[in-house]
Amino acid sequence: MKSPPGSTLLEENAELHARLEEAEEMLRAIRGGEVDALVVESAAGPQVYALQGLDAATNRFRGEILAQVSDAVVAVDSEERIIYLNAAAERLYGLTASGALGQRLSKIHMSRWLHPEDEGAATTALRERGEWRGENVHIRHDGREMNVESGVTVLRDTAGQPTGMLAVIRDVTERKEHEDKVLVSEIRYRRLFETAHDGVLLLDPGTRKIIDANPFMTQLLGYPHNQLVGKELFEIGLLKDEAASQEMVRTLQRTKQVRYENLPLESQTGRHQEVEVVANLYDENGRYVIQCNIRDITERKRSEEHVKLLMAEVNHRAKNLLAVVQAVANLTLKYGDPATFAARLSDRIDGLAAGQDLLVKNQWQGVETADLVDAQLAHFKDLIGTRVLIQGPRARLTMAAAQGIGMALHELATNAAKYGALSNLQGQVRIAWRIIAATKPAFSISWLEDGGPKVGTPTRKGFGQIVIGRMAEAAVEGSTEIIFREKGLSWTLSAPVENVLASAILGI
Repeated sequence: MKSPPGSTLLEENAELHARLEEAEEMLRAIRGGEVDALVVESAAGPQVYALQGLDAATNRFRGEILAQVSDAVVAVDSEERIIYLNAAAERLYGLTASGALGQRLSKIHMSRWLHPEDEGAATTALRERGEWRGENVHIRHDGREMNVESGVTVLRDTAGQPTGMLAVIRDVTERKEHEDKVLVSEIRYRRLFETAHDGVLLLDPGTRKIIDANPFMTQLLGYPHNQLVGKELFEIGLLKDEAASQEMVRTLQRTKQVRYENLPLESQTGRHQEVEVVANLYDENGRYVIQCNIRDITERKRSEEHVKLLMAEVNHRAKNLLAVVQAVANLTLKYGDPATFAARLSDRIDGLAAGQDLLVKNQWQGVETADLVDAQLAHFKDLIGTRVLIQGPRARLTMAAAQGIGMALHELATNAAKYGALSNLQGQVRIAWRIIAATKPAFSISWLEDGGPKVGTPTRKGFGQIVIGRMAEAAVEGSTEIIFREKGLSWTLSAPVENVLASAILGI
């Protein structure tokens, strides 16, 4: 009589359940050191597996490892067929014991070694010592990868022949990810430490001695690394003396940070520098460390001093310019028509401003004569090259010369437009300058008008004549010649080269 269809399956399940209970009982016995071997029923009959070891104490120790059910425990025979796995192994590999028993190990996972030589080392350890401990990657049947830490022991029969292996496996994926993050962080910190363009010193708060220094600090001080380590800050010239070093540590213990805005520092080679120091006290994994960041501010200090000098110079020049403006205003009012005072003053200040713009553009290092002429005759730029002819070599004027000559050119151009050669459609102006080679080289600039209305000698001396005469002469300590020719005004200014030019001219 045949059994009902479902009864066979129930019987098989009951038999499998009984075997699993036997396996768990076996692990409990191993943990208690009651047995030194595993007995597994197989198609060939009962098989006995002895744990590799020389005494029961070793076996009991391994039994304790196997009993840690939070770790996966897997046993395989000599053909790598699974003969046992615990509940933790089922959870780790995402399968059931009923589906895995009798299957090859590759059924539940594949392995990938972390380094090419690891597989050979594991094989050698199992062959020679009967056990191996290490890490690799297990790839589950669903493709998920896990970093695992495994302890594998060779199983032997009563005759001492290897018949399989027992593995205790722990998932360390999260730990590895954390370690990798820590490693990346350490590498990043080390790179920052080594490539920083500020000096970095690490000190022991207890001894106040340097325990590490980055490469930039060794370059800054001219000390090799091994000579910096073990010294206090005052011994490398960073603080005044030992008392100052002690005070820094006391302050750090209270405030956690100390800043020194400006400290003198002398390198081992004798180079003097100014540095800014920021010291911090922080906890490094339960141990306090002082970190000092040292920035070389020598160039910054020089720049600050330079800016101070420039500001003082600008202030001085501004006062001089205001004095000139005041003089122009007073003389314009004194010698001019009160009705046109505002317009004439504004026009003359515009001329001064044009010269100032050129000086600022050239960072107060002087002005090319040609640029000054172009700036003061900007209103006549369409006539330059036709009715306004300009000729002369490159010659950089000093600030004072540019101011004096610029005002004179502006006054001459204004007068020419109103009364002289530029007041009609035929007149011309020739502006020329030259450097006269002699025992005492001289600079000469001239303004020559032709073709304008008939010129007569003025009956009174106005402010314009003062500008092109006395004021121009005073600017360069030179002399002027003003001739009221019938066919046009002629003006010439001559002065020693050193009073006019900002730098020596080659070839004179």
